[in-house]
Amino acid sequence: MYTGKQLGDAIKTAIELKGVRKADVARAFAIKPPSVTSWIQTGRVDKAHIDKLVSYFADVVKPEHFGIGAFEDNEVLFNGFKIPLLSWIDAAKQLDRKTLPVASNIWVPALRKPSAQAFALEIKGDSMEPEFTAGDKIVVEPELPVQHGNFVVVRESGNEAMFKQYVSEGNRHYLKPLNNRYPIIEMSDQFHICGIVTEKFKIYI
Repeated sequence: MYTGKQLGDAIKTAIELKGVRKADVARAFAIKPPSVTSWIQTGRVDKAHIDKLVSYFADVVKPEHFGIGAFEDNEVLFNGFKIPLLSWIDAAKQLDRKTLPVASNIWVPALRKPSAQAFALEIKGDSMEPEFTAGDKIVVEPELPVQHGNFVVVRESGNEAMFKQYVSEGNRHYLKPLNNRYPIIEMSDQFHICGIVTEKFKIYI
């Protein structure tokens, strides 16, 4: 992977190609905008953000844009991993293993090896734009522990699951849409996390 000015320039170019602001990138990575500026100026990026750096800009650049070893064809890129695509109603049922739906006959490829419980969903609406748009496929891991800044699929009581960013402030927890036209929701005991979003997949043609 590139370092220093070369990586900083690569990040700057990727941001321009994606057509987003530094603030949008910061929001997606749960960091502050000055940190994104620092990435560009110094080329120093925390290792914890590397995987997401690749997936976040996957719609405009390939991994080698950042100096990461090139993937050779889809067979290597997806390693043969696939995940069942569920409806948002079925996603809510993931909390109750006894009511899991019959395996989906629609599959979504995954970059990394998924757990046996992993599932995929298709984004609806615009509440998580600009990072997630209608039609995008997301990979959800139900067993991962939730952390501040994670993107999560959540169920409220018996309702259909929803997709938001998890924000933790002291003893309070919130569900934050990336699109600021939508309100932030404070979580209560009625909310249950169905899983953490680990990847996004998108096809253009």
